[in-house]
Amino acid sequence: LVLPFFWIATGIISLTTGWRSGVELLLNTAFEPLAGPAVVAGALADMVVGAMIAWRPASRVGLWGAISISSFYAIAGTILRPDLWNEPLGPLMKILPILVLHFCALAILEER
Repeated sequence: LVLPFFWIATGIISLTTGWRSGVELLLNTAFEPLAGPAVVAGALADMVVGAMIAWRPASRVGLWGAISISSFYAIAGTILRPDLWNEPLGPLMKILPILVLHFCALAILEER
């Protein structure tokens, strides 16, 4: 229940109250011209992953999608904004426990 909520809420926030923050993260990077579309694409991907995790027949694919997207965010963030590793609230550091949670969910998926 928590993982789908996390992904869907992240997507909704990125399209609403967090829109400006998401775009500002990409300013002064190579993706600046595509900041808006990148935020929309990421938000939609997050919501799709959340829905897939929530829907039992697609849970496994959704969890692997979440792992892939999280890994992409970590790699892209490291390349484009390595300074985010030094942030007090750790936007990139938070990806590590999120990845672990997804692997744990995969491990117990059949028992769910």
